[in-house]
Amino acid sequence: MNIGICDDYLEERNSIRKHCMNLGYEKIFLFTSGEELLNSPDLSSLNLLFLDIEMNGVSGIDVKERLSQSNPSTFIVFCTTHAELMPEAFGRNVISFITKPFSQRSIEHCIERATVLSKDFYKIQIDEHIAIPCRDILYLQTEQKYTIFHTKDGNSYSTRKPLKDWSDELGDLGFCPVSRSAIINLKYYHKTDNRKIILEGNISIPVSRRHVQSLKEQFEDYMMSLV
Repeated sequence: MNIGICDDYLEERNSIRKHCMNLGYEKIFLFTSGEELLNSPDLSSLNLLFLDIEMNGVSGIDVKERLSQSNPSTFIVFCTTHAELMPEAFGRNVISFITKPFSQRSIEHCIERATVLSKDFYKIQIDEHIAIPCRDILYLQTEQKYTIFHTKDGNSYSTRKPLKDWSDELGDLGFCPVSRSAIINLKYYHKTDNRKIILEGNISIPVSRRHVQSLKEQFEDYMMSLV
Protein backbone atom coordinates (compact mmCIF):
# COMPACT_ATOMS: atom_id res chain seq x y z
CA MET A 1 0.00 0.00 0.00
CA ASN A 2 1.24 3.49 -0.90
CA ILE A 3 0.57 5.93 1.94
CA GLY A 4 0.68 9.71 1.68
CA ILE A 5 0.99 12.12 4.61
CA CYS A 6 0.17 15.78 3.98
CA ASP A 7 0.63 18.18 6.90
CA ASP A 8 2.43 21.50 7.13
CA TYR A 9 3.89 20.60 10.55
CA LEU A 10 7.01 18.44 10.51
CA GLU A 11 6.26 16.92 13.91
CA GLU A 12 2.83 15.71 12.79
CA ARG A 13 4.17 14.24 9.53
CA ASN A 14 6.90 12.38 11.36
CA SER A 15 4.47 11.08 13.98
CA ILE A 16 2.19 9.42 11.40
CA ARG A 17 5.18 8.22 9.39
CA LYS A 18 6.67 6.55 12.48
CA HIS A 19 3.42 4.74 13.27
CA CYS A 20 3.09 3.53 9.66
CA MET A 21 6.66 2.25 9.64
CA ASN A 22 6.13 0.48 12.97
CA LEU A 23 3.22 -1.32 11.32
CA GLY A 24 5.50 -2.52 8.52
CA TYR A 25 4.64 -0.04 5.76
CA GLU A 26 7.54 1.41 3.80
CA LYS A 27 6.05 3.15 0.77
CA ILE A 28 5.33 6.44 2.49
CA PHE A 29 5.25 9.81 0.72
CA LEU A 30 5.50 13.07 2.68
CA PHE A 31 4.02 16.41 1.56
CA THR A 32 4.42 19.75 3.31
CA SER A 33 1.42 21.47 1.70
CA GLY A 34 -1.71 20.92 -0.36
CA GLU A 35 0.00 22.55 -3.33
CA GLU A 36 2.96 20.16 -3.16
CA LEU A 37 0.63 17.18 -2.95
CA LEU A 38 -1.56 18.20 -5.90
CA ASN A 39 1.49 18.87 -8.09
CA SER A 40 3.30 15.67 -7.17
CA PRO A 41 3.79 12.88 -9.76
CA ASP A 42 3.28 10.43 -6.87
CA LEU A 43 -0.30 11.56 -6.22
CA SER A 44 -1.94 9.09 -8.59
CA SER A 45 -0.17 6.14 -6.90
CA LEU A 46 -1.50 6.83 -3.39
CA ASN A 47 -3.94 4.32 -1.89
CA LEU A 48 -4.35 6.15 1.41
CA LEU A 49 -3.76 9.78 2.35
CA PHE A 50 -3.50 11.16 5.88
CA LEU A 51 -4.51 14.78 5.34
CA ASP A 52 -4.46 17.74 7.70
CA ILE A 53 -7.67 19.76 7.44
CA GLU A 54 -6.09 23.09 8.36
CA MET A 55 -3.11 24.09 6.23
CA ASN A 56 -1.95 27.41 4.88
CA GLY A 57 -2.69 27.93 1.20
CA VAL A 58 -4.61 24.97 -0.23
CA SER A 59 -6.55 23.48 2.70
CA GLY A 60 -7.34 19.84 3.33
CA ILE A 61 -10.96 20.54 2.31
CA ASP A 62 -9.72 21.94 -1.03
CA VAL A 63 -7.55 18.87 -1.58
CA LYS A 64 -10.48 16.59 -0.80
CA GLU A 65 -12.67 18.33 -3.39
CA ARG A 66 -9.97 17.93 -6.05
CA LEU A 67 -9.30 14.27 -5.29
CA SER A 68 -13.00 13.35 -5.26
CA GLN A 69 -13.00 14.16 -8.98
CA SER A 70 -9.52 13.11 -10.09
CA ASN A 71 -8.50 10.31 -7.69
CA PRO A 72 -11.60 8.44 -6.42
CA SER A 73 -9.50 5.41 -5.47
CA THR A 74 -7.32 7.42 -3.05
CA PHE A 75 -8.88 7.14 0.39
CA ILE A 76 -8.56 10.08 2.77
CA VAL A 77 -8.19 10.14 6.54
CA PHE A 78 -8.55 13.66 7.92
CA CYS A 79 -6.31 14.69 10.80
CA THR A 80 -7.62 17.48 13.01
CA THR A 81 -7.88 19.01 16.44
CA HIS A 82 -11.16 20.74 15.61
CA ALA A 83 -14.22 18.49 15.59
CA GLU A 84 -16.40 21.36 14.33
CA LEU A 85 -14.68 21.10 10.93
CA MET A 86 -15.69 17.47 10.38
CA PRO A 87 -19.12 18.05 8.72
CA GLU A 88 -17.48 20.11 5.97
CA ALA A 89 -14.82 17.43 5.52
CA PHE A 90 -17.16 14.56 4.66
CA GLY A 91 -16.85 13.22 1.11
CA ARG A 92 -16.88 10.02 -0.92
CA ASN A 93 -13.10 9.59 -0.54
CA VAL A 94 -13.12 10.23 3.20
CA ILE A 95 -13.07 7.03 5.27
CA SER A 96 -12.16 8.28 8.75
CA PHE A 97 -11.10 11.12 11.05
CA ILE A 98 -8.35 10.98 13.64
CA THR A 99 -7.49 13.55 16.26
CA LYS A 100 -4.10 14.78 17.35
CA PRO A 101 -2.02 13.42 19.05
CA PHE A 102 -2.19 10.25 16.97
CA SER A 103 -2.13 6.72 18.37
CA GLN A 104 -0.70 3.73 16.52
CA ARG A 105 -3.99 1.87 16.94
CA SER A 106 -5.94 4.66 15.21
CA ILE A 107 -3.46 4.68 12.35
CA GLU A 108 -3.64 0.89 12.06
CA HIS A 109 -7.45 0.95 11.99
CA CYS A 110 -7.41 3.47 9.13
CA ILE A 111 -4.96 1.39 7.11
CA GLU A 112 -6.99 -1.78 7.68
CA ARG A 113 -10.16 -0.01 6.54
CA ALA A 114 -8.47 1.36 3.42
CA THR A 115 -7.14 -2.12 2.60
CA VAL A 116 -10.67 -3.55 2.65
CA LEU A 117 -12.23 -0.70 0.68
CA SER A 118 -9.48 -0.69 -1.95
CA LYS A 119 -10.64 -4.12 -3.09
CA ASP A 120 -13.57 -2.37 -4.76
CA PHE A 121 -11.13 -0.80 -7.21
CA TYR A 122 -9.15 -3.98 -7.94
CA LYS A 123 -9.59 -4.84 -11.61
CA ILE A 124 -10.55 -8.36 -12.68
CA GLN A 125 -8.98 -9.30 -15.98
CA ILE A 126 -11.78 -10.95 -17.95
CA ASP A 127 -9.66 -11.39 -21.06
CA GLU A 128 -6.71 -9.66 -22.70
CA HIS A 129 -8.88 -6.67 -23.63
CA ILE A 130 -11.34 -6.28 -20.73
CA ALA A 131 -10.66 -5.57 -17.06
CA ILE A 132 -13.51 -4.70 -14.69
CA PRO A 133 -13.25 -3.18 -11.17
CA CYS A 134 -14.76 -5.41 -8.48
CA ARG A 135 -17.23 -2.68 -7.50
CA ASP A 136 -18.81 -2.87 -10.99
CA ILE A 137 -19.53 -6.63 -10.83
CA LEU A 138 -22.89 -7.82 -9.47
CA TYR A 139 -22.53 -11.58 -9.98
CA LEU A 140 -21.09 -14.36 -12.12
CA GLN A 141 -23.10 -17.22 -13.59
CA THR A 142 -22.36 -20.27 -15.70
CA GLU A 143 -24.03 -20.62 -19.08
CA GLN A 144 -23.08 -23.79 -20.97
CA LYS A 145 -19.27 -23.68 -21.31
CA TYR A 146 -18.95 -20.04 -20.34
CA THR A 147 -18.80 -17.96 -17.19
CA ILE A 148 -20.77 -14.73 -17.58
CA PHE A 149 -19.92 -11.59 -15.62
CA HIS A 150 -22.95 -9.37 -15.00
CA THR A 151 -22.19 -5.74 -14.16
CA LYS A 152 -24.04 -2.86 -12.52
CA ASP A 153 -24.48 -1.01 -15.80
CA GLY A 154 -26.42 -3.93 -17.28
CA ASN A 155 -23.62 -5.28 -19.45
CA SER A 156 -22.34 -8.85 -19.48
CA TYR A 157 -18.98 -10.35 -20.41
CA SER A 158 -18.21 -14.00 -21.14
CA THR A 159 -15.11 -16.05 -20.49
CA ARG A 160 -14.24 -19.73 -20.89
CA LYS A 161 -12.52 -19.80 -17.50
CA PRO A 162 -14.56 -22.14 -15.23
CA LEU A 163 -16.61 -20.71 -12.39
CA LYS A 164 -14.65 -22.80 -9.87
CA ASP A 165 -11.43 -21.09 -10.93
CA TRP A 166 -13.07 -17.68 -10.63
CA SER A 167 -14.31 -18.63 -7.16
CA ASP A 168 -10.74 -19.33 -6.04
CA GLU A 169 -9.51 -16.05 -7.52
CA LEU A 170 -12.29 -13.83 -6.15
CA GLY A 171 -12.68 -15.33 -2.67
CA ASP A 172 -10.55 -12.69 -0.96
CA LEU A 173 -12.21 -9.82 -2.83
CA GLY A 174 -15.68 -10.00 -1.32
CA PHE A 175 -17.31 -12.57 -3.61
CA CYS A 176 -19.18 -15.66 -2.42
CA PRO A 177 -20.50 -18.80 -4.21
CA VAL A 178 -24.24 -19.33 -3.72
CA SER A 179 -24.58 -22.44 -5.87
CA ARG A 180 -22.57 -24.55 -8.30
CA SER A 181 -23.48 -22.08 -11.03
CA ALA A 182 -23.36 -18.62 -9.42
CA ILE A 183 -21.09 -16.32 -7.42
CA ILE A 184 -22.29 -12.99 -6.00
CA ASN A 185 -20.57 -9.78 -4.97
CA LEU A 186 -21.34 -9.43 -1.26
CA LYS A 187 -21.28 -5.67 -1.66
CA TYR A 188 -24.67 -5.89 -3.40
CA TYR A 189 -26.27 -8.67 -1.33
CA HIS A 190 -29.54 -7.64 0.35
CA LYS A 191 -31.18 -10.79 1.72
CA THR A 192 -32.09 -14.44 1.21
CA ASP A 193 -35.77 -15.05 0.53
CA ASN A 194 -37.35 -18.45 -0.23
CA ARG A 195 -34.14 -20.07 -1.49
CA LYS A 196 -33.28 -17.02 -3.58
CA ILE A 197 -30.61 -14.36 -3.19
CA ILE A 198 -31.81 -10.77 -3.63
CA LEU A 199 -29.18 -8.39 -4.95
CA GLU A 200 -29.26 -4.65 -5.52
CA GLY A 201 -31.77 -3.78 -8.24
CA ASN A 202 -34.07 -6.57 -7.04
CA ILE A 203 -32.08 -9.17 -8.97
CA SER A 204 -32.83 -12.69 -7.70
CA ILE A 205 -30.54 -15.70 -7.98
CA PRO A 206 -31.25 -19.24 -6.69
CA VAL A 207 -29.16 -20.33 -3.70
CA SER A 208 -28.45 -23.98 -2.99
CA ARG A 209 -29.24 -25.38 0.44
CA ARG A 210 -25.64 -26.22 1.22
CA HIS A 211 -24.51 -22.65 0.52
CA VAL A 212 -27.01 -20.85 2.76
CA GLN A 213 -24.95 -21.13 5.95
CA SER A 214 -21.63 -20.30 4.30
CA LEU A 215 -23.23 -17.25 2.66
CA LYS A 216 -24.46 -16.06 6.05
CA GLU A 217 -21.04 -16.50 7.63
CA GLN A 218 -19.14 -14.87 4.78
CA PHE A 219 -21.53 -11.92 4.68
CA GLU A 220 -21.12 -11.37 8.43
CA ASP A 221 -17.33 -11.45 8.02
CA TYR A 222 -17.59 -9.03 5.10
CA MET A 223 -19.71 -6.57 7.09
CA MET A 224 -17.39 -6.77 10.08
CA SER A 225 -14.44 -5.94 7.84
CA LEU A 226 -16.15 -2.66 6.93
CA VAL A 227 -16.62 -1.54 10.52
